[in-house]
Amino acid sequence: MSKRTVSFVISFILLSLNTISAQTSFFTPILSDYKSSGWTLSFGISGLGGSHSQFEDEILLANTSSASIDTVYSGTWTPDGGIHFTGGIGKIFVVKRPLLADRISVEVTGSRRSISETFHGRIAESTLQTDSIGLPIDSSITGAGQSVNLGIHCAALRAFTLSQDVFLELGMGATFRCDFVSDFEFISSTPLYLSEDSGFGYESEISPYSASFEILAGAGIMMWRGRYLRIQFGADILQLAPINATSKLPWLVGNYRPYRVMLHWDLFGLKPPKPAGSCAAPTHSEKAKELFGKDMRRGRKTKKRKNKRG
Repeated sequence: MSKRTVSFVISFILLSLNTISAQTSFFTPILSDYKSSGWTLSFGISGLGGSHSQFEDEILLANTSSASIDTVYSGTWTPDGGIHFTGGIGKIFVVKRPLLADRISVEVTGSRRSISETFHGRIAESTLQTDSIGLPIDSSITGAGQSVNLGIHCAALRAFTLSQDVFLELGMGATFRCDFVSDFEFISSTPLYLSEDSGFGYESEISPYSASFEILAGAGIMMWRGRYLRIQFGADILQLAPINATSKLPWLVGNYRPYRVMLHWDLFGLKPPKPAGSCAAPTHSEKAKELFGKDMRRGRKTKKRKNKRG
């Protein structure tokens, strides 16, 4: 996806939200009795988009001695990415006067990442295999990588009412992720047996950090006031670290786009009751005692007597 396409998608979403924005939203009625912030618990799955699609790849090097181009390797990669359970917890805030977004959410999620990549093709030099008459034949190499991934997600969401209890939602977000406890068979994940000064990266050069903008879409239902159940799909739309032409996360050899599908349970607490402050206060309050005290009742009786005499 090109940067121009990404910019168009973001602009279209913002304009759509601006067109239908108002001072009230699906969540405005709960603010009278419930707090404007609550907890959101989530559970679902996550994976790497594009991790089940084959791609062609080759590396060509200039041969300084012969002034020709040497093929380091050329062939087909077949990735196989895992889909893993993902859990999260965070806070969600209802905007009292929404313009574009009616809710803001901040959430921490945890999951695993794993993928294997199998190369089938021709590899030069020391791994070059030939048939009986000396012609090169295809070789196969498989490598794998896995890690524990933690992410911080911030998102602005907007709901579109379908009925009194059901809504759709769109949103934009930003994410920062870190891969812990990484285990990469990096050398076997690429058919590169070259030395470090060849200019090709090793496992130590794979950054454990990444950041991105996300696009979010989903649907929800109000189970009862202050309790909402939502299902949400989120995927990276533009990688920030590192930034590359495909806007995808480079992990091992291929470029992959992280995604997740999560079920959210939003919980808003009731506001504390307001203290009594009017003549309609409870009968045991000090104000009630003053209003219905003996002096007041005595004055009323005196008035009645005067009226009778008159």
